[in-house]
Amino acid sequence: MSPQFNIDSYRAKFQGGARAYLFYYKPVFPAGVAADTETATYLVRSTSLPETSIDEIPLAWQGFDFKVAGKYTYSDWTVTFNCDADANIQKYYHNWMSLIHDPTTNIYTNPTNYMVDQQIDLLGLDGKPITKYKLFACWPKVIGNSTLDYTQNDVVQFDVTFGYIYHVTDKASYGVTPTFG
Repeated sequence: MSPQFNIDSYRAKFQGGARAYLFYYKPVFPAGVAADTETATYLVRSTSLPETSIDEIPLAWQGFDFKVAGKYTYSDWTVTFNCDADANIQKYYHNWMSLIHDPTTNIYTNPTNYMVDQQIDLLGLDGKPITKYKLFACWPKVIGNSTLDYTQNDVVQFDVTFGYIYHVTDKASYGVTPTFG
């Protein structure tokens, strides 16, 4: 017996899906970086939900590889920003990187002083969060280049790539419920 496809049943269950343009991210900066987070929020152009994978461990068994789950791996997370007229958003991230390691004095800061948690919300069609991701102990690894071009009239953009320890989502069950703001 072949499965029956019913378009009305599909539409009723699908509900239109989450939209890529409905997200909210408010950058959080460490205490040592003076930044206007309200303005920074409006300069966010795009990002992605963080990626998670579980490494595999091959175990030799009777001449075959028996693959079992290993440790979690959390990929870097990137946010693209539009540059404001005074380039303050870029200055905030460069100041954060200087807080991590000051190239003029060669002084490194304690990780607890430069690592901060970040949160990104995927929003529903009503503008309310449908899921939240909290990334723990984030810090900027890379401030990407900005393309400058006399033939273009576009707003300058740049990427910030963050390293972080791990992330959780408010929709998963971990045994301990994460706190979300």
